[in-house]
Amino acid sequence: MIDILLLSSSDERATAIGTMLANSSIGHSLRIEAGSAKQLARFSAQIKKADLLIVEDAELAVADLAAIEEAIVHTPLLTCMLVTAALSTDMLMAAMRAGVRHVLSWPIDVHEFTRELAHVASKKSANARRAGRVISFAAGKGGCGTTLIATNVAYTLAAERDKRVLFIDLTQHFADASLLLSEKTPPATLSDLCAQIDRLDTSLFEACVTRVHPNLDVLAGAGDPVKAADLRASHLQRLLTLVRDQYDAVVFDIGQNVNPLSIHVLDQSEAICVVAQQTIPHLHTTRRLLDMLTELGYPASRARVLVNQYDKRAQIGLDAVEQALGAKPSHLLPTDEKSARQSANQGMPLLAVAKSGALTKNVVALTELLWPYPEVASKGAFSRLFASRARSDSQLKPIH
Repeated sequence: MIDILLLSSSDERATAIGTMLANSSIGHSLRIEAGSAKQLARFSAQIKKADLLIVEDAELAVADLAAIEEAIVHTPLLTCMLVTAALSTDMLMAAMRAGVRHVLSWPIDVHEFTRELAHVASKKSANARRAGRVISFAAGKGGCGTTLIATNVAYTLAAERDKRVLFIDLTQHFADASLLLSEKTPPATLSDLCAQIDRLDTSLFEACVTRVHPNLDVLAGAGDPVKAADLRASHLQRLLTLVRDQYDAVVFDIGQNVNPLSIHVLDQSEAICVVAQQTIPHLHTTRRLLDMLTELGYPASRARVLVNQYDKRAQIGLDAVEQALGAKPSHLLPTDEKSARQSANQGMPLLAVAKSGALTKNVVALTELLWPYPEVASKGAFSRLFASRARSDSQLKPIH
């Protein structure tokens, strides 16, 4: 059963869409409101309760998509379908950037409409089985600090926010994430666990993870490209099915790998954090990665660009970074070599070795942006209207 909110600019078209829904085999409940895309803020309460938002707007303009993007950002489990007679290539691309997953032209093809509904219903069913949020960290180029950031966000969630967290190192070359959190030798790796996938149960899983904090378990990476090549998406799915309801968050470090294994993780990620630095090679490969995420169908609102080792005096400034990537950086992490070196050399998280360091403070701020505290009051109209529900995550803002 999917909960559908239909916002339509035409009574006649709303009736036609309602008839198509009634004739489909998809179980649903339907609420219809009269209005256009730019009036979405009026319906924030209804949107928060919906699984699918259908916006039918005959006079839709590209500028109106900002309201749709705002709704999607503040309700990350929401799927949006856009129906318009004004469909053009520019409109289609703008809708995809806004996070709209399904775009149909009017008049609607009934078979296409039913197929899209089935996709939404399948997604709802999958989400119903999920518990812990999945957050992924990726990079277009090595050496930009992805693992340091990912491990410390996981630790901050566990130690500062009292969340149960599982960190999984999915990098396929050397996989050294566990070294940044603990001096303990991992009892097993991800590849060791997946080699015994047929006998996977809670006891086997617990025997394979390293507990680096009462709230944080780490599953070490394969550490061997040959063994990593044997990992399968089905292995990860079975693992997540077993353990996901035991954790508030599952944090993945996927490194530079975009393959069937990492795509399976990205499909389930509520936030994809892409780490970059202010150099031409990093920006070039990061842009390629962002373009790849778009081609794979992930909404722009899900990808969060993080600029690590940020230097406001660097030759390549923020404006140039934004122009090169086609996306505004969501968060800036300053250059703090002393704190980073202490963490790496001692095998301990930043909070333990450099709690007052600039990098540590910005990792804490990043964690709060990925997992906001319950809002008491907010400034923007949309922020008030689309107050986050449980497990929602909001659009990251740059920290200057």
